[in-house]
This record gives sequence, C-alpha cells and structure tokens, in this order.
Amino acid sequence: MPIWGDHEQPVAASIPQQVRDGNALPILSHSALFDLALFEHERFKRFYAEKVRYPYLGTLPDISQLANYDRYTNHSNDANCKTFYLDCLKNHIYREAETAGVPPETLREASDQVDKVGVTAFANLLGYPRFDMSQTQPLQRLANLPFKIYLTLSASTFLENALRKAGKTPLTKMCRWRGPIEAPDMDLWRIPDEYRPSEQQPLVYHLCGLDVHPQSGAALPGSLALSEDDHLEMLVNLAEGRGKNTADRLPSLVRGALADDVVLLGFRLDSWAFRGLYYGLIRQTGQGYGRRGTCVLQLLPEERAIQERYLQNYLDQEARFDIYWGSLDEYTKELYPP
Repeated sequence: MPIWGDHEQPVAASIPQQVRDGNALPILSHSALFDLALFEHERFKRFYAEKVRYPYLGTLPDISQLANYDRYTNHSNDANCKTFYLDCLKNHIYREAETAGVPPETLREASDQVDKVGVTAFANLLGYPRFDMSQTQPLQRLANLPFKIYLTLSASTFLENALRKAGKTPLTKMCRWRGPIEAPDMDLWRIPDEYRPSEQQPLVYHLCGLDVHPQSGAALPGSLALSEDDHLEMLVNLAEGRGKNTADRLPSLVRGALADDVVLLGFRLDSWAFRGLYYGLIRQTGQGYGRRGTCVLQLLPEERAIQERYLQNYLDQEARFDIYWGSLDEYTKELYPP
C-alpha cells in the first residue's frame, strides 16, 4: 500500500489488480477445465450426444440438457445416468489420447484401470494434463496466482493437479447440494475449524460434486449436479438453508468469498451451469454497489456480432460485471504484465 499525501484519497484497487493480488474468487466451469487440461470440450459434447443417441445433432444443447435427455430416455435411474456420463468422459479421453499418439503400452495400462479409477486419475495414466503444452498454460498461470480459494463446477481434480505442480497443497471439498446435511461422507464437505485457506494451502471447492473421493478413490456419481433437474434442485437447496449455521449447504468460507470480486471463467450465459451459479449464489451474495468482478467471454465472431449488445447490457446492468472479450489464454497473459 502506498503512503498517501495529506490531501490524497485512497483509491480502490482495480479488479485486474485484485485478481493479480489473489483478492478475488476465480470460478471455473467444467468446460473451461476440460479445454485447458485435456481436449476441446465441444468435441466431448458431440461424442456424448452421439452415445446418448440425441436425435438433433445439428445444434447441440449444453451438457445438462443432454444429461436430462439421457436420464429419461435411456436409464432407469439417476445413478446409472451419471455413471454412464463418467464412462463417456473416460472413453472420450482414451480416444483422444490414442489419436494424439499416446504409446500403445500406456493405452493398455490405462485401459486395465478404467473401472478402478476416477476421470482425473484415468487421464493422469494417459499422461494428461500435459503441462508442457501451450493449451495448459492458462491453467498453470491461474494456479500460480496467490488465490486462497478456487470454486469450480468440474467434478474432476485437474485444477488440483496444476496447484500441486505449482508447489501448493490444495484442500479439496465439495458442496452437499443434495441429501441430508448429516451423512456418512460428511468429511467431503465439512471444512475443519482450524483450517485457514492460504496461497500455499488453497481451498478448491467443487460446487457440482466429485466423481471420486479424493482420498479413498471411491466412486461418487450420486454427488454430481449434472442434469437440468439437478441444477434446479441445487438452486432450491442452496437457497433453503442460506445463512443458517446448521443448515447452510455452503461453508462460511465460500459464502464470504462470494461477497468479494469474482472472475467467471469459461461460462456460457445461457447454460444451466451459469444460471445456477449466478441466481443461486452470486446474485444472492454481496449486493453492495459497485463492480462485482469480471466475466471472460469467448465467442465466435458471428455469435459476438449478434449477442454483444445484449451481453454487455445484461452483465453491466443486471450483474454489474465487466466483460473481457477474449480467450482464457489472452486473459491470463494480461494478469502477468511484463
């Protein structure tokens, strides 16, 4: 902090400076982490649509809508639908790794473990994320920033991979968006009273569940907020106990962080993931005047030409967010000025 002169008024730090200093909350979508740690998420979405036999392959909806279609068309229960989704993720990663030239011996070893490990561990067996590739650099830059808390909608732990590579020791927790507050696996969402998130020991909070238990490796498909129905249920449950010590489904650490500037990375504003996040959490927290943060938007030129005015007005007036028009790679580079 500078020394102020007698007649000088302190000036609040800009949002980019807040981000550089780690005084903001980065929120990463599932698709953003998929793009940064693995391959193009749009390719996976098409693969998933084909496997669920979605009939309209021209213009695809988001994953939550595809999952809703799969749940009520192909599966007898919710658990089977989510297990199938995780199987699709692993199969897609395997196919992409094979196309990328991963050695046959590595492919065989990973294939032997496919039913025994989660998505992140399966990708690790195939050599992903590849932190020597340019596509992973934005993820590593985010991991190198001095954030104390990260919030993600991904059920995989690729962000934790990047944080460990940065020499940090993340604590992984998830939101109990469904079911009773007290349950056998409560260790996954209860944060120890003595824990204080820091740059070296940041909290990574998974809002939409985890595919496996981070310690035991036990599968947790039921924890996923995947379909449209799941996101609606999550919206209701997060609002129901808000602010009540024994009933709130979000820990006070996360509620408090949401009151600060937030940086939205990799969201489409028409997706259920964004709607659940914005209307269920951000809009209900930190309703003071002034800017709330930044939304990084990357649209195709034709999409931007159609939507720019609407998005600008929506984020400016409704959400009070600044827009960064560009890729995650471009945005994270700007956070590291020469």
